[in-house]
Amino acid sequence: MDKKLNINAYIPICNNKYLNYTCLILIITSILIIIYSLNTTTGAEYSRTLSSLMLIQFLSFFAGSFLGFLFGFPSHNNNNSLLEKYQRNSSLKEITSWLTKIIVGITLVEFKDIFKYLKLIIHHLSYSLSKDDSHTVIIGSIIGTFFILGFIVFFILSVTTIFEELVVNDKNIESILTGEAMNPNIVYVHNEDKLNNHLNSDFSKMEQKDKQEILNYVSSNGVDKLNPLLTKRLGKFLYAMDEYELAAKAYEMAYIKDKDEKISLLNACYIKSKLLKDFDNSNKKLKELIKNEPTYAPAYYNLACNYNREYLEFKDAIKTDYVNTLKSKAEANLTEALRLDKGLYSEAKQDEALNGIDIEDIFSKSKDDNTE
Repeated sequence: MDKKLNINAYIPICNNKYLNYTCLILIITSILIIIYSLNTTTGAEYSRTLSSLMLIQFLSFFAGSFLGFLFGFPSHNNNNSLLEKYQRNSSLKEITSWLTKIIVGITLVEFKDIFKYLKLIIHHLSYSLSKDDSHTVIIGSIIGTFFILGFIVFFILSVTTIFEELVVNDKNIESILTGEAMNPNIVYVHNEDKLNNHLNSDFSKMEQKDKQEILNYVSSNGVDKLNPLLTKRLGKFLYAMDEYELAAKAYEMAYIKDKDEKISLLNACYIKSKLLKDFDNSNKKLKELIKNEPTYAPAYYNLACNYNREYLEFKDAIKTDYVNTLKSKAEANLTEALRLDKGLYSEAKQDEALNGIDIEDIFSKSKDDNTE
């Protein structure tokens, strides 16, 4: 079986395959220039021709690189309020923006004359090499090829490597500016016991300082550093603080750490569906739970609520087959939930997420299914 040639494996210049391809072309064209220069009669003429063509190659590549850098240099904004006092010097960004606009403007205005001057330069360079126009084609090819290659190489470097470096440096700057040394007035939680005491208290009676302490902890450490029980309590706290996205993450993380915490996953799915309107993700998690726990009635019940909640959300705005099937999916899952656990009937009758569904009829069907 033929193996596909992997250029990255043979030319480990960088991790970017497009740069590797471009550099391969650069090497091949340089070799062709050397071969072309051999078509001379004396050593002195060979040296003069090769050095001249290499110089043209370098200058063309440099000109293209400069433009590639200008057009590819990433724009960045420090929108974080924490960085208002100390900001990265944006002079280079402004200069590249100005030069880019100037170059584009001049090119559009002088487009026809640019080629005329370029042709004149090529003929002049050819004449300086051999007193005739015999090198016109090769010089024109070198200028065009290496200008484009230079542009491509530095454009890719600007939008990848330079961009990545800027992001990393900005994160480092932000971590310094948001650290305790720069913010001595902010209180941070330094141990789990203290955090546990906060999370076990009544949130409604908790002092604002303690609430901020927990929020600072989450901001610095995320929601995945604690044990399952504390992670679940953290989700409850974040929900009470109206930090719904973080609350959903905390509840889901509690389930990931402890598969017995199925209620935590249901809480996460509820928040995603009810408050974040992320129906797809919520439904996906519930279906995975049902796949792993096919007799777990609350999963079917919550999935039924999700489908009906989504149906009520879009039934008047969007008329599609998908929306029309949502209610039937809700009824099917509710039927299965009540079949597995009749105790959910009283909750279903009061649940506004199931508005529009005939709970009595569904309950009757579930009893018939059990009888069969």
